Amino acid sequence: MKKNQLYWTLQFGGWFAWALNEALLYTNQYGWKWAWLFSSLANISLAIFLTHQYRHITKHFHWQDLSLFRLLQLNILALLFMALCLVGLNIPMDYTFLQESYDVTLSPFIVIQILFNFMKPLAIWQLIYFFFQYSNKKLDMEREQDRLERTIQETEGKVLRAQMNPHFVFNALNSVQALITEDPQKAKKGINQLSKLLRSSLLTERRKTIPLAEELETVADYLALEKIRYEDRLTWKMEIPSTCSKAQIPPMMLQTLVENAIKHGISHSVKGGMITIAAQLNEGSVHISVINPGQLKAEMANSLGIGFENSKSRLNLLFGETAQLSIRPLDKNHVEAMMVLPYLELK
Repeated sequence: MKKNQLYWTLQFGGWFAWALNEALLYTNQYGWKWAWLFSSLANISLAIFLTHQYRHITKHFHWQDLSLFRLLQLNILALLFMALCLVGLNIPMDYTFLQESYDVTLSPFIVIQILFNFMKPLAIWQLIYFFFQYSNKKLDMEREQDRLERTIQETEGKVLRAQMNPHFVFNALNSVQALITEDPQKAKKGINQLSKLLRSSLLTERRKTIPLAEELETVADYLALEKIRYEDRLTWKMEIPSTCSKAQIPPMMLQTLVENAIKHGISHSVKGGMITIAAQLNEGSVHISVINPGQLKAEMANSLGIGFENSKSRLNLLFGETAQLSIRPLDKNHVEAMMVLPYLELK
C-alpha cells in the first residue's frame, strides 16, 4: 500500500473508531438518538481536517528538523489548539441534542475535563504520526547512506583498477625492453603478446568480477609473455578443478599475484623455478593459491608493491571481511600467496 493511501486509511479508520466509541458512551448514558450519527460525522470531519492541516504545517515548516525542546513546544500548542476546536464544536452540540437530559453545569473544571478528553486521542495521533515520520526519515537516511557508500566503493574500485593497469603495463614493458637488444624477434613476439594482454584488460575493465576460467586465460597469456624473457627459468602448472572455473574473482587480481611470484621468486633465482596456480572449494569459499620458489624475508614482505596492496583493498570493497589475501612461507624454499573469497557465480 502506498504511503498516501495508508495515511488516509488510518485517518478515516482511526477517527471513525474513536467517534463510534464516544457515540456508544453517550448512548449508554442518555439512550439512543439519531443525532449521535450527525455528531459523530461532525467530529470525524473536524478531527480529520485539523490533523491533516497539522500534518501539512509540520511538513511545510520542517518540524522534524527542529530541536527537541522547540518541537515539544510547537506540538503542545498545536495539541491545545486542535482540542479547543473540538471542545468548541461539541459543547454546543451536547446542549442542542441532549436538551433536558443534559444536567451538567458548565464550569472551568468541566471545560478543562472535556478539553483533556479530546487531547488524549489527538496526542496519540501526534505520537503515531511522528513515529512514522521519524521511521521514514531514518529509513531514507539509511538508504541514502547505503547509496553513498556504494558510490564511494565503486569510485574506489575504479581508482584501484586504474592504478593497477598502468602498473601492470609498466612491468610488462620492462619485460619486452630487456629483449629488444638481445633478441629483436623475441621482442616482437613479446609486443604481440602484450597487445593481446592489453586487449583482455580493456575488455574486463568495466566489470567488477569475471569467472576464474577467464582470468586464467589472461594469466596464461602473461606467463607466455614472461616465458619469452625467462625462457627455461620459468615453468608453471595450473591445478584448477572444473568446480572452480565459474567462481567470480576481480579481474587482473590473480595476474597480479603471478606477477609478484615472478618478480620476487623467479627473477631472484639463477635456476628459476616453477609457479603453481591451484584452486579448491572449501565450505562455500574458493581458495586460490600461487606458489613460487624463494624465501619470504621481512624486507620482501614490505616491498610487495602497489599491486598486492590494491588487490587486498579491492577484495575488501567487493566481498567485505569474508575475503582474505595473505602471503606466507610454505616451506624453506617456497612462498605461497593465498586468496580466499566467497564462491559466487553469475546467473
